[in-house]
Amino acid sequence: MFAQRALLLSAAALLSPAAFAEPSSPQPVLLDCAGKGLSRPRAIQISCADGGILVSDIRWSRWDMNGAKGTGNLVVNSCIYKGGPSCVEGQTMSYPATLSLGRPASGEGITALTELRLRFTDQGPAGLSSGSYRIDNPRRP
Repeated sequence: MFAQRALLLSAAALLSPAAFAEPSSPQPVLLDCAGKGLSRPRAIQISCADGGILVSDIRWSRWDMNGAKGTGNLVVNSCIYKGGPSCVEGQTMSYPATLSLGRPASGEGITALTELRLRFTDQGPAGLSSGSYRIDNPRRP
């Protein structure tokens, strides 16, 4: 009798509402410079070769399979524009912006967001009001 009751309790646990719940929908990732998939990163390195361009202090308001939206600061090292021999000598400038990630691409069991669009709150680098970047990483889906 005890064995039957234990078996019934085990079966009831397996049939709990959680057992019928839909699996959570997969979330897209952003591939970093090393090819690692990140979800809702606080920073995005745009220029992997020299580290001269990144978005920092990101706060995401949306992140799903269609894309992502948030706010952050584009940080640019002035050596990018001056063509100097080393970015160590450059100054960093910060530009507040709204950002969106899009162009989902699937491969290797993941979906990655591959394009970053920025709309600057005031004025961006070189007086731009917006900008678009293809995420530079070694493992594109």
